[in-house]
This record gives sequence, C-alpha cells and structure tokens, in this order.
Amino acid sequence: MSTYYDFMVEAKYEGKWYNIDFHTKDIDGKLRHQYLATISRSFIGLLEDQVNGAWAIGFDDLAESTQQLLLASTFEGREDSLRLERFYVAGNLDDFERLLNGPYQMEYYVTRNQIAAYEEHKIDEIYEYLTAHELLELPQATRNEYVLYRWNDTFANTENIRAMVERLKYQVECFNDALPYRAGQSYGDRAASQIRVIYRIT
Repeated sequence: MSTYYDFMVEAKYEGKWYNIDFHTKDIDGKLRHQYLATISRSFIGLLEDQVNGAWAIGFDDLAESTQQLLLASTFEGREDSLRLERFYVAGNLDDFERLLNGPYQMEYYVTRNQIAAYEEHKIDEIYEYLTAHELLELPQATRNEYVLYRWNDTFANTENIRAMVERLKYQVECFNDALPYRAGQSYGDRAASQIRVIYRIT
C-alpha cells in the first residue's frame, strides 16, 4: 500500500494561525477543501529533506480552521482517531523556494547526443554517464563526445514541486490581500507574520 503526504498551508496573523488552503465548489454548490499537494512517497524527490526533517505536532496544535476542515472531511465515528494523529511541519515558504534553487542531484559526464535527446524529451532518463575518473580512461577521441552535465533524476519531481511552490506563494498572496485594512496600517503590517507547510501521512 502506497504512502501519501497531504500538504496544507497555515498563515499566522496577529498571533493566530489560519488555514489558507484553497477550496473548489462542487456541482451541488458545496465547498471542498483542496490540499496544497498530495504526493506519493515514491515521488517525493526533492522534498525528501523537508519531509524527513519535519517536526511533529498534535491535532490541537493545528489552526482551528484546519481542525474544522479535517473534522468535516472525516468519516463519522473516526473523529477520535483523527484527534490522535500526528501532523508534521515541513517548513515555511522560504524553505520550499530554496528547493528550486538548490544543487542538482546528478553531475556527471554525458554524451552530447544523450543530452540533446533528454532535453528534447525523446528519452525520459539519462542512463549512461561517467565520472571524471572513468572519462579519463577513454581514448581522447571518445572523450570529446562527453561534456559535464547537471540534472535532477526523474523522481526529483521538479516541475510538480515548482507548481507546488507557485501555488503556495499565490495562497499567501491571496491571504494577505484578504486581510482587513485599518486606518494608518501599512501594507507590510497587513500580512502574515509566519507561514508553515504541514503534512499528514495517509
């Protein structure tokens, strides 16, 4: 059975945490909570350090609005089990933005033909690559076919994580824009003081 991570977002404003996930409207007009992302353990990719380095919190530590959303989507009779669940704080907006600017997972010597095929999506993965030591063992003419190349493997899930970060930034922007204005208050004061990305394991 696969393990999945359901990611949610909370923002802190004037000392209180709020759930800032989006909702969609069903055909019957009811609002349905949308997680920031749901990702299989098999495709956690670049999120691995964030997931493994997260710290646990209890149900009561969640924003009241997050608690209400989770309770509303829980089967009747399972509320007590939900309250015993552990949730995990995986980081803030900066932590997730940093993922997209981090070092590549792979750095090896690859043939120009293979790089071209990979970048044109003619192949899904680079399977043949050499270390610098292995390259030096080749004849000079063969060596000239290789160049140093950096990339993330397929399971890094880079594009999905990029979309997740963009959505996260947009959710924060929407939350800040929706905050009530008070006379004499600057825009900077009318913004979340903290953001946290939380996941649960399903």
